[in-house]
Amino acid sequence: MLDLTTWMSYAFFVLCLALGWGAAGALDFDGILRRSTSRGVRFLLRVGVALVLAEGFRVFLSFVLGPMLDMFVHQSINGFKAY
Repeated sequence: MLDLTTWMSYAFFVLCLALGWGAAGALDFDGILRRSTSRGVRFLLRVGVALVLAEGFRVFLSFVLGPMLDMFVHQSINGFKAY
């Protein structure tokens, strides 16, 4: 099956995708998404913007959360080595 690390990676991607989807809707200042001709085009445009923003959130959160998680994991591994 899938291990915990794989599940955490998928959960992190879904979190970044949700943040990107919300940001794509919030960044629609001029109504570009509403002015498109069909619902399909609007959906595809928002998906594209959400994917680009999700990648940005992934990189940003990796730099922000990565050192904290590394410190936590490193301390817990060193703690287990003591026993």
